[in-house]
Amino acid sequence: TASDCAAIVKPEPATSRVDRKARALRRLRRRTQPAAAATEFGTTQVYSRLFSQGLGHVANKRYSCIGLYNPKSPENVGSVMRAAGCYSVASVFYTGKRYERARDFITDTKKVHQDIPLIGIDDLKKIIPLGCIPVAVEMVEGARSLPEYTHPDRAIYIFGPEDGSLGKDVLEWCEDVIYIPTNGCMNLAATVNVVLYDRLAKGNNTRSGPKFG
Repeated sequence: TASDCAAIVKPEPATSRVDRKARALRRLRRRTQPAAAATEFGTTQVYSRLFSQGLGHVANKRYSCIGLYNPKSPENVGSVMRAAGCYSVASVFYTGKRYERARDFITDTKKVHQDIPLIGIDDLKKIIPLGCIPVAVEMVEGARSLPEYTHPDRAIYIFGPEDGSLGKDVLEWCEDVIYIPTNGCMNLAATVNVVLYDRLAKGNNTRSGPKFG
């Protein structure tokens, strides 16, 4: 009966409840400290240290990041954040001032920015994690077709603005340049989704093979 069950189940000790709250608080601090530190001490220094030291446990794992070069609008960034959440992107970085002028996550309907860091920086080149391959997504001569491309185990995909292209100064420091073979242009959000889906669809077939990570 319900009374018998109540008599059998012992109340949770107060110390257990305290320990559980303490663990939850520590998890919350770990998630919020990097963003707070980036604001106070400078994004580039904090994230260089974060990826080289604090994320040592992912040294042998696959992951992906996104770099947005001067995105045009909050709608663009919000849609990219939604894609990042769908495909488990580790973090999203952006440059330029246009997004800063109207930051409101209009199309980030899932509030992914609360779970995935979205960080404004001056130079995408300076925040590339150690061992991570910068991959530019741009239709230029010499670029490799996405369907034939083997993704790096750890990659940061660099996307230009919706109303422009990545400049030569950016393409020079990207190790790979890829393009999506289409009959017409796609917007930024569609391009991000296609690249991330291609990575997902190819599964563990990254450069180190299926045994990696």
